[in-house]
Amino acid sequence: MQDNHKAMGTESITRLLFQYSLPGTVGMVVAATYNVVDTIFIGRLGSEAIAALSVAFPIQMILAAIGVGTGVGAASLISRSLGAGKISDAEKAVGQVVTLALFFGLVIAIGSLYYLRPLLILVGASPEIISYTEEYASVITTWSIMFFMIMSLNSVVRSEGSPLFSMKVMIFSSLLNIALDPIFIFTLDMGIRGAAVATILAKGTGAFILLGHFISGRSNVQLMAKNLRPDFGIIINIYKIGFPSMVRLFSKNLSLAITNIILAGFGHIPIAAMGLFFRLQIFIVLPVIGFSQGLLPVIGYNYGAKQPDRIREAVIKGFVISTAFITVLALIIYISPATFLKFFTSDQELLAMGTYAMRIMMVMMPLIGIQIVSTVFFQAVGKAAPSLFLSLLREVMLFIPLLLILTNLTGLIGVWIARPVSDLLAFIITFVMINRELNNQNIPLRPSLYYEKAV
Repeated sequence: MQDNHKAMGTESITRLLFQYSLPGTVGMVVAATYNVVDTIFIGRLGSEAIAALSVAFPIQMILAAIGVGTGVGAASLISRSLGAGKISDAEKAVGQVVTLALFFGLVIAIGSLYYLRPLLILVGASPEIISYTEEYASVITTWSIMFFMIMSLNSVVRSEGSPLFSMKVMIFSSLLNIALDPIFIFTLDMGIRGAAVATILAKGTGAFILLGHFISGRSNVQLMAKNLRPDFGIIINIYKIGFPSMVRLFSKNLSLAITNIILAGFGHIPIAAMGLFFRLQIFIVLPVIGFSQGLLPVIGYNYGAKQPDRIREAVIKGFVISTAFITVLALIIYISPATFLKFFTSDQELLAMGTYAMRIMMVMMPLIGIQIVSTVFFQAVGKAAPSLFLSLLREVMLFIPLLLILTNLTGLIGVWIARPVSDLLAFIITFVMINRELNNQNIPLRPSLYYEKAV
């Protein structure tokens, strides 16, 4: 396995995308399936439980955001280091990932003891759902180290040349979660708390498997005790690139939290409807995120190896594949949203509102693929500023202001309309930025221009 990473500079781009992105995509499909199945089980507890899960979800995803941001930053650093032949730098980055996971896990666990309930109330947990929300979130935050470890190390595994192993761990963890859900929720009668316990046990098992991979000597880079000592230079480099991914997920959850706060004024049914939309959106978008994370080491390696033609091919194929995937799934859900919503609930009021809202919010979803791939491109080549801008653009700069304005003007329907409008505006701005950057690097999207410049 020691020379696997060299193939990123010589193997065909199509083969590399299949090798590196397909495992990540399959892993994310399974992870998305877990999210859907988890909600189906919780939905049997009632619409209040679904609403509670929707309120707790942003907090859970903030933990995942820290792990993903750390992992993406480290993955970019590792892939570029391997491309330049600097193995020791790559190994130092792996050690820092583990140290950061331990640090964040401890901080979140202690903080949740004192601030969890006020935080849940702040993000929209009304009196009718606060007990459900706290039961679930308290378990997740206490054992948050499992989220940090599995999310960050999965990105690292892909970047060092073992995408298939990463996929297997993601699949195993998600299937274990699905298997444990009914046991803890119903058999042991733990309710919504049981769903959280099942999630932590599954994530923890996956995290220990990944740690074993780096300790055992099977990986291209090793986890060594000497590299666990904090190295602030490497940490800064990790978050210089990983921070945009973290911010993107943070902003997503900030927008969801603000949405829940606004929806709380209309009752728990709209909160539950939005929660179900996000579950289905995750099912559509997570595979593309997995695919784009597979793109990152390919682009990063070839950027370090100074092979712009391979970068261009990877970006264009990334655009096409991600857009096609999202379009097909979004169209299927748009045609008959009630078919999918009935898996989660039998509440007629929730079904009616969810069907109406889902159709509105799905309209511009096919445009998201290019936004995701573009952000990953800037991360892979070490362009932190534009990546950070794109991470904030859709959810913070566009969606939140539109949400506030449209809700004030049109009431509840404004919440649903704000989503497709922000998707469209974000796509336009993103496409202009990525096209300009590729032109500046003599890798224009138009093939004719590319060959003219090459000549």
